[in-house]
Amino acid sequence: MRFDCIEKALKWLFYRYGGMVAKQPWPFFIVPILITAGLSVGLFTHFSKESDPETLYGPERTYSRRNRAYIEDVYSNVVDEDMLTRHKTRIGIWGQVIITPNIGSNVLTVQVLNEVLRLHDTITNATCKFQGEDYRFNDLCIKWKNKCHENELLVLLNYTAKNVLSTSLTYPVVSLPTGETFFLGTQLGSVSFTTDGRIISASAMQLIYNLRYNTDDELEKGLLWEKQFLRTLEDFETDKITVYRQISHSFQLELDESSAVTFDLVATVGVVIVTFSVLSAVSFDWVRTKPILACLGVLTAGLALVCSFGLLSFIGVPYANVAGSMPFLIFGIGVDDMFIMISNWRLTSVYKSIKERMKETFQEAALSITITTITDILAFSIGCISQFYYIRLMCMYAAVSVIFAYIYMITFFAACMVFIGHREEKNRHAITLRKVLPKKNAPSKSYYIFCAGGSSVDSQDYGNVSDSGLMIFFKKYYGPFITHWVSVVVVLILYVGYLVVAIWGFTNLDEGLDLNTVGTDDSYLNAYYGVEESYFKVYGPDMSIVATEELSYWDTDIQEELENTMAKLEDSKYFHNSSISISWLREYLNFLNILGITNPSKETFLQVLREQFLSIPVFEQFVPDIIFDSTNSSIISSRFYVIGKNLVTSVRLGNMFLEIRKVLDTSNLELITYHGYAPWFMEQFIAIRQNTVLTLSIGISAMFVISLLLIPHPVCCTIVTISLVSTIIGILGYMSIWNISLDVISMLSLILALGFSVDYSAHITYAFVSSSAKTRRERSIFSLFSLGAPTLQGATSTILAVSVLSGSFSYIYRTFFSTMVLVISIGATHGLVFLPVFLMLFVPIKNPCREHAQTADEQDDAKRYKSVYLSRDNDDIRELSSFSCLYF
Repeated sequence: MRFDCIEKALKWLFYRYGGMVAKQPWPFFIVPILITAGLSVGLFTHFSKESDPETLYGPERTYSRRNRAYIEDVYSNVVDEDMLTRHKTRIGIWGQVIITPNIGSNVLTVQVLNEVLRLHDTITNATCKFQGEDYRFNDLCIKWKNKCHENELLVLLNYTAKNVLSTSLTYPVVSLPTGETFFLGTQLGSVSFTTDGRIISASAMQLIYNLRYNTDDELEKGLLWEKQFLRTLEDFETDKITVYRQISHSFQLELDESSAVTFDLVATVGVVIVTFSVLSAVSFDWVRTKPILACLGVLTAGLALVCSFGLLSFIGVPYANVAGSMPFLIFGIGVDDMFIMISNWRLTSVYKSIKERMKETFQEAALSITITTITDILAFSIGCISQFYYIRLMCMYAAVSVIFAYIYMITFFAACMVFIGHREEKNRHAITLRKVLPKKNAPSKSYYIFCAGGSSVDSQDYGNVSDSGLMIFFKKYYGPFITHWVSVVVVLILYVGYLVVAIWGFTNLDEGLDLNTVGTDDSYLNAYYGVEESYFKVYGPDMSIVATEELSYWDTDIQEELENTMAKLEDSKYFHNSSISISWLREYLNFLNILGITNPSKETFLQVLREQFLSIPVFEQFVPDIIFDSTNSSIISSRFYVIGKNLVTSVRLGNMFLEIRKVLDTSNLELITYHGYAPWFMEQFIAIRQNTVLTLSIGISAMFVISLLLIPHPVCCTIVTISLVSTIIGILGYMSIWNISLDVISMLSLILALGFSVDYSAHITYAFVSSSAKTRRERSIFSLFSLGAPTLQGATSTILAVSVLSGSFSYIYRTFFSTMVLVISIGATHGLVFLPVFLMLFVPIKNPCREHAQTADEQDDAKRYKSVYLSRDNDDIRELSSFSCLYF
């Protein structure tokens, strides 16, 4: 059975196409430039950005989004003109400060509190201007009973510092004789207190300023006030306290800043890649060396980037901050393809016509980069089904960029190869473009070193080819070394060790994006998160538990079921006990007991609840938590709150979210949970693993099918797929060792790994299958000789392209760099070390192509490749034709 029908058809097509480019190169050179100029307009006229963290990093169609939709519908009467902060369904708009004392270690001294109150006054008097009017905090704040919902500690002290001396403060709850309670768990940190809970000292204080956000105008005013909030705190001068700050949009602002700084590095990447490409393309032959062609290859990748960003802007696809890493990646991919093209050009005879050399180059190189481009596009396309909009957006940018990079490589760069080929044909110097003498005819040593190159006209060495030094290294040294039986044994041992370490690391892999890492290293946000983690992770967040069905709350069975559910949560390690949970039902049942009402009827239960309980000031806070039907004859929904405990790490926060969902799922009642951060920050802990497994499973299966269609050997395709799985396991395992969590940033790198890993494996495997060497060892050596150099160069160029991100001040970009280094290094190691050995050991081959080809075309091909390869000085490789006539 023949598996090479698609391969042979594509080879024929590219063979003809290479001749067409060689005959008329100018259209292929000019048209891409005109297209780039046209599409670049989109960057100026239609460019848009998306920076909302929930939209970008939160999974879509999730449990929490459905819950929020329900709550915002059923509790629509709860507005920010009359609500408490726990009733918010969105992250909202706010400013927060954490204060630590510079004088002593106690924030609850008169001297420190005076400074805190001065800071408070400065914040509340900060003014922003909207439509010609000035707005302060009191004009914009969330209100409860027509008063700003301010910081409870300052309210307790009546905004007077010396009152701390006469006020009895208990922790975490202060109960007044009036029945009113104040929760200080999230306002004081590192508290020392007596056995009966009276506060002795506190090391830090947190103040929160919440703003309304329900209308567009309120949202715009709030955003303006937030910026003024930051400016005010930057200008605030004090030597008595240290102030750490954060606003609701700090995440976006920090990403904007780090993205801007990182995007400035694109020019640096260009210089690095150009330098590497030139050095890789340079040889001591001043005619056959290709520094200018290397520069044009980098330019090709740059043109592709401009086209892709411009086109996506035209069709309305927004730009996300982290997409700033895409240029670094595409430069690497584009240069990789360039090395493949140049390598195959060097495999052709320098004495043939430009047209023939282009035909032979495209016959092999274009097919090779077509395979890798298809796998890359397929990997990115699979990423577009992700639940994470950020992943879809990045994969969209990557896929379109790869498509343009491929198109421009076989058009614009191909035309450049023709121009450079004509220069070589005329024996002109690569830099000065003047005709020069071959090295054997050089009149002097200096001429030999700096000018000579090319071939003499009367040379009879028809098979002369322009192997690079790196290609010779793979042919004469590395290939025979890695396929020696001693090396094979060592490689197998190393592979087993690699897998053992990778699997161990995989079992210890953390999940979820840590908010502590989103800012730049020296940003105010990271400083805030560091202090918050030290002082304010004991209490919070307050997770709501919402009953979504109409319950008979007067029924003791329902009361018992609700109480049992709350108790299960309060007894878990993730939540505090019932002393600080918030339950209107508990308070109401205690109220009924005080009234002497036991086992009330439905009518009595509801009547006393509406007319007495909820009208008492201390219990009015529960009004937004109970929704009656239109006739006030039943409760259609109500909510309760449990308080998180010691959620210091993101992993623990994610486990808490899983725990509360697990408990509610086992309840006999219809209960859901929600918090403003749940739709994106908490849900990612559940969605990230599911999405990663699903995406990688689909990707690996699709890669196998594509490989089977384009690489004409089913066993080789199986080995490529195994290599891909092995690479993914390695990346996941070594991510853990490198302290990288599985989050939306690293998940993107895993999707990229699908394409890159197949690239490296497919190059080597395709060369192995295409060879007609007599033994498997000869085939492995030939695969390393023909594509080992460009594979190594491509891997190096990609690492160099992303290496500038290693110095980024942003964890996100450094994570992208780290994961890409893992992807490239592990993928290249499989392609250059493990795969040649596995192909040699496990792929069966039959006799090479028959000496007498079946058709006239095959006879011509055999003669052409004999003239090239039989002239090579290599005892291990004989007639290594790139055409395969294998039958299985």
